[in-house]
Amino acid sequence: MKFGMKAAGLAAATASGIPDCGPVSGAMAEDLSGRGCLPAAEGRGKMASGVTAISRARLCAAVVAVAMGLASANLLRAAVPAKQVQAVARSLVVVTYTAENEFKKSSKLSAQGIVLNSSGVVMVTADLFPLNLPLQYFHHLRICIPTGRMPSVAAKYLGRSPDGVMCYVKALKPLDLPPLKIGKTTEVRLGEKVYSIGRLAKSLAYEPYVGIDHVKILSLQQRWIAATEFLGLTNATSPVYAMRTGAFAGITIPDDGGHLVELNILGHAAPVTISDPIQTGIFLPWDSVKSYLRQAPLHRMPWQAPWIGTMDSTGLKKAVRKLYHIKQMSGVMIGRVIPGMAAAKAGLKSQDIVLTINGKPFSHSPLPTYMLKAFERKLFACKPGTILHFGVLRDGTKHLTIAVKVGVQPLRGARMPRYLNRKLGLVVRDLSFFDRYNRKLSPHQKGVLVSLIRTGAPAGLGQTPLQPGYIITRINNKLVANGTAFTKLLHAAVHARHARSVVFEVLNANGDTAVCHVRLH
Repeated sequence: MKFGMKAAGLAAATASGIPDCGPVSGAMAEDLSGRGCLPAAEGRGKMASGVTAISRARLCAAVVAVAMGLASANLLRAAVPAKQVQAVARSLVVVTYTAENEFKKSSKLSAQGIVLNSSGVVMVTADLFPLNLPLQYFHHLRICIPTGRMPSVAAKYLGRSPDGVMCYVKALKPLDLPPLKIGKTTEVRLGEKVYSIGRLAKSLAYEPYVGIDHVKILSLQQRWIAATEFLGLTNATSPVYAMRTGAFAGITIPDDGGHLVELNILGHAAPVTISDPIQTGIFLPWDSVKSYLRQAPLHRMPWQAPWIGTMDSTGLKKAVRKLYHIKQMSGVMIGRVIPGMAAAKAGLKSQDIVLTINGKPFSHSPLPTYMLKAFERKLFACKPGTILHFGVLRDGTKHLTIAVKVGVQPLRGARMPRYLNRKLGLVVRDLSFFDRYNRKLSPHQKGVLVSLIRTGAPAGLGQTPLQPGYIITRINNKLVANGTAFTKLLHAAVHARHARSVVFEVLNANGDTAVCHVRLH
C-alpha cells in the first residue's frame, strides 16, 4: 500500500490501458496500465540540469542528520509536549481505497487524513483523489484508525473544496475519535520556528512523529503558502503549530518539487534534489486553511469550481505598462474569451487589461506570474453567482467598469459518462466542453472520445487500430451522437450476422478524419 501518494505526470496515453484523462499518481499508473511508468517527479538518478533526483531514503542517516541539523529524536521530544503529540495524533487517520479501472487493473492508495467533526468527516489533500481519475474508479473506500489492530470503517467520498486543494470523506459508522481541536490560531512569520505532528507509514506502525523547521518563504499565490528551510515537517495533511506559542498555524501539503541541497562527499560538491514521501517542507498557513476546516460538508457535494470563461490570461508586463502609461504596478491582460461564458456575456474582450476588482487592486506584486495568481485567487474565493466589478483598460485609452457574474467551470473529461464494450476491449466517454474547445471543434460536435483500450484487445490491433484520444464520429457509416448512441450502434455492428469487422470514422488529435478497421475475430 502506498502511503501519502502524490500526483505525477505520465508521458502519454497509450493503448496499453492508460486513461486518456491526463496525469495520475505514478504508482497508480504502473498498476492500472501494467507498463510501470515512472512518475515525472522522480528521475531515479538521471541527471537533469545538473540536479540529481533521488529518494531521501537512499541517503545515509549521517548525511541527512547533518543537512537537517537534527542531533537526535530526543531533541524533538524535548521541544514538543508529549501530551499534545498524543492528543493531535488521535485525530489523525489513514484514508485508503482501491483505484480500479474497467479492465480490473487496480492499485491501493492511502494518505493521512484529519478528523474534522463528530459526524466522521475526514479531510485529506486532493492528491489522493486526482481530478483526472474517474469517480467510478474509487472502490472500497475506508477510514483506518491507526491503533492496535488497525480497525477500519467503510466511508463515502463527499467531494472537494471549491479550489480543489482538499477532499472530504465521511465514515458510514461512528469513528469514536475526537475531532482535531484547533484552539488558538496564529499567522506565521518569516524565520519563525514551527512544528508539525503526523503519523509514520504502515511499515513503521503509524507511530506519531514530529517535524521541526523554520519558515523560509511566505508566498501569496492563488493562496498563501509557507515553505520551510528543509523537508523538516511531517507528511501531508499534518497540523502545524508555532513553536513560540503552540498556536495552530496551518496544515502541511505535498512537496512535489523536493528540496535542493548541496552535498560534499569526499571533497566533491553535488547539487541534489531530495524528496521524501513521509516529510514535506510546505504548508498552508491558517488564513489559507480556515475555510477548509470551517466549511466541511456533511453530504455529497458536486464540485463547482468558480470560472468566468477566459483562458491564457497573463500578468501585466512592464513594457505594456510603459506603452499605455499605466501607473499601477499590477494587472492582468485577458487572453482568450470563450463565447457563451460569463466573461463574454458581460462584454469582456481579449486584450482587455483588468486593473481592479470591486474598485481595489487585487495585487501589488511587480511579477506578472504573481499578478495572475492573485487574480485567480480572487476568483477562487467567490461562489458561483457572485458579481464582480472589473476595472478595465481597453485599447489603452478607455476605462470601463464591467460586471461579471461568476459561473461554474464545465465538467472535465474524467467526470463525463463512460461506456464499456468488453468484446472489443474498449472504453469511451462523452465529449466534454474542453475536448471540443481545445481541438477547435464546433460546440455542437457529436461523437465519443476513446478513453481506454485493453492491452491486446481487438480495438487496439490491426493496421489501423483505434487509439486513446480519438473521437469516434461514425460506426459503419452511421452517426454517433453520444455514448448512448455509440453503445446501441456498436452492439448492432458486433452482433450483425456474418460480421467480421467494424469500421470507425474518427477525428485524430490533429483534427484530421481517419478510418479505423477493427476485426472481430
